[in-house]
Amino acid sequence: MIPPTPVVLDAQSLSSVAAGGGIGSYTRHLLAALAHRDDVSVSALCAPSVSLPDGVTPLPMHRLFSHPRLEVMEHAARLPRELRRLRPGDSVFHNPSFHAPAGVDGPWVQTLLDVIPLVLDEPDHAVLRARWKRFGPRYRKADAVIAISQHAADEGTRLLGLEAGKVHVARLGVDPSYRPGVVVSADPPYLLVVSEYSRRKGFAEAFAVLDALADTGYPHRLLVAGRIHPWARAELAALHAAARHPERIEVLDFVPDLVALYQGASAFLMCSRYEGFGLPALEAMACGVPVVAFANSAVTEMVSGGGHLVANGDVVAMTDAVSRLLSTPALALEWREKGMERARWFTWERTAASHAEVYAAVAGGRS
Repeated sequence: MIPPTPVVLDAQSLSSVAAGGGIGSYTRHLLAALAHRDDVSVSALCAPSVSLPDGVTPLPMHRLFSHPRLEVMEHAARLPRELRRLRPGDSVFHNPSFHAPAGVDGPWVQTLLDVIPLVLDEPDHAVLRARWKRFGPRYRKADAVIAISQHAADEGTRLLGLEAGKVHVARLGVDPSYRPGVVVSADPPYLLVVSEYSRRKGFAEAFAVLDALADTGYPHRLLVAGRIHPWARAELAALHAAARHPERIEVLDFVPDLVALYQGASAFLMCSRYEGFGLPALEAMACGVPVVAFANSAVTEMVSGGGHLVANGDVVAMTDAVSRLLSTPALALEWREKGMERARWFTWERTAASHAEVYAAVAGGRS
């Protein structure tokens, strides 16, 4: 019998500002799925306060700073020394965050989530763009890179100079809690966007779709759920105020449990201009919500066959698509069923299996 591959996973995100975002969700679900596998034995570098799944061994680390920027700097400085002290000598180290570490000895697997700051030259990416110029080249030092979509893999080879043979695609999963509920029409009905605010996320386009639908007599509101960073609040407030029907747009900020919100929506809008994966669209499809999305980046890859794709940035086309599904129950039912079928493919068990294959290959000297 082949012994399990020992893996040390950096779970610092579970006690940081990233805990409520995509990296925290990825780390948490991956650990839970790996804990059920017999071909890996997993330890996690994490704060003592973090609750880990049964079967995952904690490797406690202590941090002094909670400010986001200081937190990143402290973790980068202390991680190499902690790995040398805590990591079993034959283990594979896996970093699931985009901050590729320096000074890692031994087998190393690095996740590639996206390269957004290198693609979009926007003010809200300026700090991360400067960081990417420092740590981006480190991806080439990893024994293997796990990309969360084929699009992310292609961008990694194009922009980071990664060797194609070292890049492996392991798409993320959808938590089983995201499932259809009892179909009850909300009063008034609503469309849904789930996203942190940034300029690339297409809030302006989503607001424009709502305005156009309201102008033609649809009673729908637009609900927007997602963390809003302090620096973005004034900009988002101005965008909201500039809409023709601001009273129809409700910005909810961070919502800890999205399932019921998805289940009650008439349609989900994916207006982002660039994504490394696009998990909210899959969560919406898993909940039986028809999805209308701009065709770009990894969104096309994830939504394809399960939702309605329109030309990137085409507000008129998105408005027309949403109008047709709102006025045609049979079409909405068709998109609902296609979306649920598409979302079933994306499981965390499948994600963990792909990761385990990469760990074993790296441990055996192959990537």
